[in-house]
Amino acid sequence: MADAVRRKMLLVVNPVSGKKLAKQYMMRMVNRFDQAGYSVTACCTQIDKNAYEIVKNRGKEFDIIVCCGGDGTLKETICGIMQLGLDIPIGYLPMGSTNDFAHSLNIPTDVYKAVEAVINGEPKPVDIGRFGDEYYMYVAGFGNFTAISYSANQKVKNVLGKNAYYLQAVKEFFHMKPFHARVEADGEFFEGDYFYGAVSNSYSVGGMPVLHNMGVEFDDGRSELVLVEMFKTPAQMAALAHDMIHQSVAGNKLVTIRHCKHVKFMFDEPMPFTLDGEFGGEHTEVEVETLEHAARIIIQKPEWVSLEDEPDFEGAPKEVEEK
Repeated sequence: MADAVRRKMLLVVNPVSGKKLAKQYMMRMVNRFDQAGYSVTACCTQIDKNAYEIVKNRGKEFDIIVCCGGDGTLKETICGIMQLGLDIPIGYLPMGSTNDFAHSLNIPTDVYKAVEAVINGEPKPVDIGRFGDEYYMYVAGFGNFTAISYSANQKVKNVLGKNAYYLQAVKEFFHMKPFHARVEADGEFFEGDYFYGAVSNSYSVGGMPVLHNMGVEFDDGRSELVLVEMFKTPAQMAALAHDMIHQSVAGNKLVTIRHCKHVKFMFDEPMPFTLDGEFGGEHTEVEVETLEHAARIIIQKPEWVSLEDEPDFEGAPKEVEEK
């Protein structure tokens, strides 16, 4: 393919994701995208220069933006694109510890397959959440365990993967408490003491696929409000855990689920939120809105590569942490 017609790609890599294997994969990714006809500019995130800053400063120069990292890296990339007001295809190479959004959209967590999905896939319009003045990809939540994703030590996550979250959850288990909230969702009002609350657009949160078969759609202009009342007895706690594991929370009396476009949370004191696994600030009042078809994420086609025509991706590290 002549250089004049090569599509320009910005590849943003979080080098500490995937047990720090993302950086080792980077040159192989670049080579494969180059073989497929892209002119690639690769950038690594740093402590003082995350994916948001890279995309915001460079994004307008490119025809496609691909990010490699966890759900937080995807969120930062999306926020940069939304800030620029770009309508540009977004590729995602998931290499985090839970990869909730990737699993929901059936984006491969194997690096080779994810690269091929970007090359051979097609952009799918998806909804984006607006949380106050910020954007998020798939979940804005408060309550017990929501801080695990950003409080778990990165070094421990690189070694243990998603087990690092489970260890952090065990620590927080003994400090669980109710959070009083008033919630307005598309004109419907709720108030109570909640164990957990969130607006999400994903089958799973924290690696737990609790919203499978709950009518979740990624392009319908609505998100799922989930409110879980604080349990009062060990039996209620056991029943809630059972229903979460068996993906039957809709029938639990402590759980409220609504499909809605606009949600307003109100608290008596500042409440910490997590946005796509990252700290989202503390709020006494915040509005959440679903923006229909605000981004285009590249997803794989049902049959995007044949076994007889595998590209040259040999020699890549074999151990990759699935997120």
